[in-house]
Amino acid sequence: MKGFKGNIWNMPTNHCNRLVHERMETNKHERHIRALESTRGMVDRACPKDHPHLKSKPKTRKLQEDRASEIQLENRILLQKMLNIDTKPSTLSTEALSRDRVNLKSIHGGAQRRELDRISAANQDLLRRLQGAKPSIDPRQWEEEEMDRQALKCRLSQNACRGRVPRLRMPE
Repeated sequence: MKGFKGNIWNMPTNHCNRLVHERMETNKHERHIRALESTRGMVDRACPKDHPHLKSKPKTRKLQEDRASEIQLENRILLQKMLNIDTKPSTLSTEALSRDRVNLKSIHGGAQRRELDRISAANQDLLRRLQGAKPSIDPRQWEEEEMDRQALKCRLSQNACRGRVPRLRMPE
């Protein structure tokens, strides 16, 4: 045990008494807090130097303007092509296709509708039964049992060192 000053009863690894252990932990924590409060920062917090030539970026701005003008030109060309397609009469236009369309009717439409109605009614009946069912568990009883468990836990760990959380002050 090099460097240890004390007797066998207050060695750091021997916790013969809860009160002695708490006092030792408090003293150790206080030394730690004092050491934290006496530290100084080693980081340079000064503002960086100002470089105005990096803020304007004329070449980047020129490239962006050129790219924007190219995109604008391509958009104008595409819009013109779309207008030409839209105004030109065609056999594939929506008006011509809707005129020639034949309405379809299902052979089994009535039976499918009756089956859908039957399933909907069964679902509604099931929903009513589920909403009217009584619960099989009691949360209040769980709360009472939990309170009893917590009281027993507190009584068991009242004089033990392991369950105790020391109230140590925090650095400011």
